[in-house]
Amino acid sequence: MSEQQTGRPGAGPSTDDHAVELWGRVINGFEVTNRRIHAAINQEFSLTEAEVQVLLNLHRQPEHRAPMAKLAQAASFSTGGFTKLADKLTQRGYVSRAACADDRRVTFLEFTAEGREVADRLTALTARTNHEVFIDVLGEERAALVAEAMTELFRANSPAVD
Repeated sequence: MSEQQTGRPGAGPSTDDHAVELWGRVINGFEVTNRRIHAAINQEFSLTEAEVQVLLNLHRQPEHRAPMAKLAQAASFSTGGFTKLADKLTQRGYVSRAACADDRRVTFLEFTAEGREVADRLTALTARTNHEVFIDVLGEERAALVAEAMTELFRANSPAVD
């Protein structure tokens, strides 16, 4: 029986080493690819990764507006942390807040005209760059498998929402 099967020193790498090495390869691939994507974004836009994530997420929402709590959860932010991020995007003139007519506890974030134009350009650039450094490298089918696997990991390891 090999070390890989037993986890004891011997002929090959341990199961523990293999598990660590697998995750390291995932992280390394993600980090280098993510840096390339954000380097392309930073050449055209002066946005943090968190701001990019919020603008891209808001761009995918119906009518380009969503409850701030929903956007915070999607970005894995606390509501307080997300409020600060929303404040920065508001100060830059990209978004505004709107009260919900049906529930005073809900505040929507929505694009301004300038924010919509920036988000349109940002989405187009991000799509082109994702093709160049991710989809075209792996192929459409393997890229979809990676995305599905990461979605499954996100769901399995995200805190439960009450």
